[in-house]
Amino acid sequence: MAVVGYEINWSATAGDPLTRHPLYLKYSSTPLGAVDLNAVKGDLVNCLLDVDSAPVVAYLSWLVRLKGLTA
Repeated sequence: MAVVGYEINWSATAGDPLTRHPLYLKYSSTPLGAVDLNAVKGDLVNCLLDVDSAPVVAYLSWLVRLKGLTA
């Protein structure tokens, strides 16, 4: 898997399929301060918990943690 996570730190490699995922695209062009935490949580609770969704679940979880750090 191309996604690497280390607690709060998260990264994806260049060309990772996650970078084309609709939820990644939804938030990746939005400044953190403008991200709606409830929207992220809403998207997160609708994710299936399987190996295919693991990268986007990790990304959304990272956004939730970052919002918590900056609140």
